[in-house]
Amino acid sequence: MPSSDDRGRGTRRHPRFEVDVRVDWSTGRMFVSDMAVNLSLGGLCVQSGTAMPQGAEVTMVLWLPGRRPVRATGRVVWTGPSASSAILAASGVALVEMHPADRALLHDYLGEMAAGAPPAGGH
Repeated sequence: MPSSDDRGRGTRRHPRFEVDVRVDWSTGRMFVSDMAVNLSLGGLCVQSGTAMPQGAEVTMVLWLPGRRPVRATGRVVWTGPSASSAILAASGVALVEMHPADRALLHDYLGEMAAGAPPAGGH
């Protein structure tokens, strides 16, 4: 189901879907494991106890259910309070670099979500 989170401000190029996907991220100074709460081909929203620094480049590993890990580099475009938790922060991350094979895995996963099929496997 497409996400209603509109903090992306402006028109999205890709549909965004509500997910519950583990994401490991690092700025080079810290390594954190959190949850992505929405995801598209262009970016994701990460809910975290550790706010991502706005403007930072982050390396990420997305643990999509039933697939091998997807690696990507992103740029933090916004950080603020989480819409669903008074304790957690949320950060919007634009995907800026990804190997074509990883992009294909993400594309297939999101295509299954768009078709209404439950994603393969689970975490």
